[in-house]
Parts: sequence; structure tokens; C-alpha cells
Amino acid sequence: MRNAQLFSLPWPQSEPATRSGVNALCALLALTLLTLLAAVSVWLWQAGRQPLLLAPAIGGLNECLQLRALTAPQEPACTGEHGSAAARVKQALDALGPRRSADGHFELGYTLVVPLLNLFEPDAQGGWQINREALGRIARTVEQVDAPVVLYLFSTHFSELAPIEPALAQDPHNMAETPAGPLPVDHYMGRPLYPWSVARLDNGITQRREQAMDAIAAALCRLPPAARGRIAGINVLGEAHQLYPDYETGMGYGWPYVLTDYSAASRQGFAEDLRRRFGSVQALNAWLGSDFTDFAQAAPPSKDPRREPLDNDWQHLDATAAGAVPVSGWVHDGAQPPSAATWVRVYLNGRLAARVPAHSVRQDVAQALPNLGTANVGWRYDLRYSGLPPGRHRIDVALERAAAHLIHLGTRHFTVMERQSSAPPADQPMRQPLPPMALPDAGVAFWIDAPQENQVLRYNPLVPLWHAFREQQVVNYLEHFDHVLDQSCLADVPRNTQQIYPAEQAGWDESRFASAQSLLPFGHMGLGINLYGEATYDDSFFDWLARSRQPDYSITEFHPLRVMSASELRQTLERHRARGARRLSFFLHPPDAGGHMDNPFAFDPANPAYGSDQLYRAMREVLGER
Repeated sequence: MRNAQLFSLPWPQSEPATRSGVNALCALLALTLLTLLAAVSVWLWQAGRQPLLLAPAIGGLNECLQLRALTAPQEPACTGEHGSAAARVKQALDALGPRRSADGHFELGYTLVVPLLNLFEPDAQGGWQINREALGRIARTVEQVDAPVVLYLFSTHFSELAPIEPALAQDPHNMAETPAGPLPVDHYMGRPLYPWSVARLDNGITQRREQAMDAIAAALCRLPPAARGRIAGINVLGEAHQLYPDYETGMGYGWPYVLTDYSAASRQGFAEDLRRRFGSVQALNAWLGSDFTDFAQAAPPSKDPRREPLDNDWQHLDATAAGAVPVSGWVHDGAQPPSAATWVRVYLNGRLAARVPAHSVRQDVAQALPNLGTANVGWRYDLRYSGLPPGRHRIDVALERAAAHLIHLGTRHFTVMERQSSAPPADQPMRQPLPPMALPDAGVAFWIDAPQENQVLRYNPLVPLWHAFREQQVVNYLEHFDHVLDQSCLADVPRNTQQIYPAEQAGWDESRFASAQSLLPFGHMGLGINLYGEATYDDSFFDWLARSRQPDYSITEFHPLRVMSASELRQTLERHRARGARRLSFFLHPPDAGGHMDNPFAFDPANPAYGSDQLYRAMREVLGER
């Protein structure tokens, strides 16, 4: 009754004016929302109507651009006072197809790869100077090829055999550091790999990259406006991320967990980052449960207790110390049709924790078991354990088949330890019985990579802060070169990153790279991303794209790693165009170009690796060449 009386009370006298104001505000908000929706719809409609620029990165140009010593006589158009790579670019594009597809959905241009460190040559004083002839050839190539060009200002850890590289590698300030000191020069696909640091902006490698970038910009800014207007985009540096030992094989979870960067600059920067985040040591201690008296005491975690003793719990670092453990492996079900999706279930203490697709590329599996006929067999689920009660937990992995029929693939146990405790906690009970499961039959091939049986997990809340700082170092480094280009006449040319996508690789540990933050918008840099395997064509990338809310993007390296028909390739390209892709690059070694192409991912009618020869032919059909 009291509530009834309450609702029967008269409104105050000011109610009509108040309600009128509320109604007006609601109407305004509704109108704003409709306007916004209309604008988004127009943007999406326009995005879908814009042609996707297909810009192959054409191989075999460095000698012609005088960016590498000559190994054989070159054609007249490539050498001499007015030499350039224009003739080679035109030949490659003419062989690939018309400048625009018949339906207008695809435009053909090219990516001009300019390895920045190759611009340096020794001078008479024992130092280094910019090769002015190479600058002229680069500019003349842009001027003489009447096609859109993506300028790839390339300088990553991958060597281009520049003479200055070994000299720069002698300075430890240029190299990424582990807790034991600077990383040595490594190798990748038979070539040197230089673990250049991204932790500082005042070292020699950064200064040389700036010098080369400024020189390129100045040369291009002297071109006529029409020629300069052909520059459709700029890819900045290429893959920029943190490094680790044994780059070619050490990206997974089964290797010792050694990270960068632990230079003095990084250690000091981490203390300053904690001060900015928390304001006071007391707030940091409240967050961590620590008793630091100064931010500098919260040193970057660096010790794996399985290999070295800890002075305190905050030094603890391994692949799972950030609070998550990967549950991953691979599976191939011979009873499934090739086009059918394969799904894996992960149960934690009897309860369903995740249902994940088994579609990630596992080249290691394809090489070991070519009879499977596919590399798309990997699966992965990152299980957050930091909120689980201490104790021994059980994981069960099952393969789905039709009619909810489950095949049990295996069981793993892991133990969550309390911090500052060495006593093994008790087993956690099963929360519910597992559903009925059958044993694998002869048609099922599989393996569970992680976690290891009876793996011990210990959460260190300082580790996520350390990973976040390392990710920000990558962003800061790329943003620095974003500012460099902002000072040139190329400031208005769209530019983007050219980053890898490690989080979607079933067997890779993304925290080693620390590149996730650089895949989000910052500065004037748009997203440029390298896509290989299923990420080029299935929903995993598009789902990630939607979650990250990217307005548009460029695919800076595209390779499906398998044969595609022209219709399938067209459908894939159309999906990217409809979702905001502006430029798409792939490696290209054109027919009749001659010479050895050492890139196994290059589209080339003479390269059978990863279906590259058939992908070349499919691309010709997409562009209209029958």
C-alpha cells in the first residue's frame, strides 16, 4: 500500500518543463545516433566500392637500384646516368594483368622495397655516406612507372646484406639485450639476422634509419607533383618488435623463456613507467602485495626459478608468469570432409572451458606428415589461471564429431601455486563428470603440445606490467618514425605499420614479440599486417579486426600457403575489400625475370613452394588475364 501511495503522489509543478527538456534531449540523441549510423553506412558503402590496390613487392630490383653490388651484367635501362628499375617493374606488371580488373574491384600497382641501410656506402674518411645514385634511381623508378606505388621503407632485423650492418652490430647500444647482455647476430633462412634494439631512440641504428628516411623523402619531394602523387602508401620499417634468442625456431613455448629488452635504458624506463602508472610506491605495493621502498626496486622480472635461484618472488619470469597458460596442439580427423570445420573442446575440472577451431597453420606438422594433405590443423586456447584456487587442476581435450560425439584426445594436469609458498596444494575436485567420450580411432592424428603434464604455474602480477611496458616500447619506436615522415612533403601520404600477427599462431608465444599494442591505432599510422595461412582467408582475422575496431587496413604480406583457384582467391580478396582493406601486397618474382629468387613465398610460375605457382596464375585470372 505504501508503494501505491507513493506512485499516486502528484508531480511537482516544474514537471511539464522538465519532461519537455528530457523529450527534446532524447530526440536530439536519437537524431545524432541516426546521423552517425547513416554516416557509417555511407562509409561502409563507399569502402566497398573503392578498388583494392594489389601492390606486389617485385623481387630482383636491388641491383638495378644500385642497392646491392652487381653480380651479373644488367640491361641498358637499368644502368647508366638515367638508369632505373622502371622497365623491370613494367614487365612484371604487364605479365600479371591489366591495370584494373574488368569489374573495377581491383587496381594493379606495385610495392617498391627500399632497404634503408643499403643506401649507405663507405666514404673516403672511413665513415658512411648516402649513395646519391641509388636515390636517383629510386626516384626515377617512381616517376617512370605510371602506376600506384606503395613505398616500403624497409629496415628490420632481417638482413639485406648491407655493408653497414656488421659495423652497426659492433655497437652494443644497437642490439637488443637479454639479462645476460646483448643478443648476438643470429640467422634466418640462411641469412644474418640482426637483433636491433627498439628500446631507445638515441643509438646508431635509429640515427641511420632516420638519415636514410630523410634522404629518400627529399629525393621524392623533388619529383613533379603528378609523379609524387602516385605514391599511394608508405610502409614504415617493417616488422618491429622485441627479439629473443634463436629467432627462427625459438618462438614457441617449448624453449627457454628469454626476452628483451633489459638494457639500462629499459630498466630505467620501466621504473619511470611504474611511477606514471601508480604515482606512489605505496600504490604499487597495494597493487602487487609487495614492500618496495622505491620504484627502481621493482626491477624487470628476469629469472626462471627452474634454472636459477630467486632473490625475491618479483624476479620470477617464465612463459606463464603473466597469469595464462596455453592449452594447444594439433589434430586431423580423417573422417571429416576436407571442407568441414574441425572443433576441439577443452574441459577444466570436468566443466567445458572452451570450444576452439583446429585451423591454424602448422608447417612443422605438414613437413613431418605430408600425407595429411593440409597444414591447417593447429588449435589453441589461452587459459587464465591467475583467478583459479591453488591446487592441482585437470584439463581434458576432446575432438568433436557429428551428433555431439566426442573423441578423447588426452588429459593434462597443472598445479597452481600460491606466491611465497613451496608446499604442494591439494587436488582440486572435478566440478562435474565429463560427458561420454570414445577413444581415438585410426583416422585421428593428433598431439597436445601444452601444457606439460604436472606443469607448475605461479602468477607474478609484476609480469603483465613488464609486458605492457615492452609493448609500449615497440609503439614508441614506430611512432618516432611516424614523426620523421610528418616533417616531409610525404606527410599526407597514408602510412602504416607492417607487423606480424603472432597471437593467432597456434604454437607461438606472443609475449616474446610484444607487438600486440602496435597492431592498434597510434599517431598517424594505420594498420599494416602480414597475413599467412588461414589468417588470409578464414574468419579468425576478421573476428580480430572487428574486436580491434580498425577503420581500415593494409595487408602488407599476403600468402595463403596453399593452392587457391581464381574464384576462391577472388572471394578472399573481395572479403578484405568489403571490410576496409585499402592495399594488399604479396611477393612477386615475375616470369622471365631471371636470376635466383630466394624467397619461398614469392608468387612465381616457377615456384611450387606453398602453391605459389598456382597462386600466381589465379591472380592473373582475377585481374582478367585468361
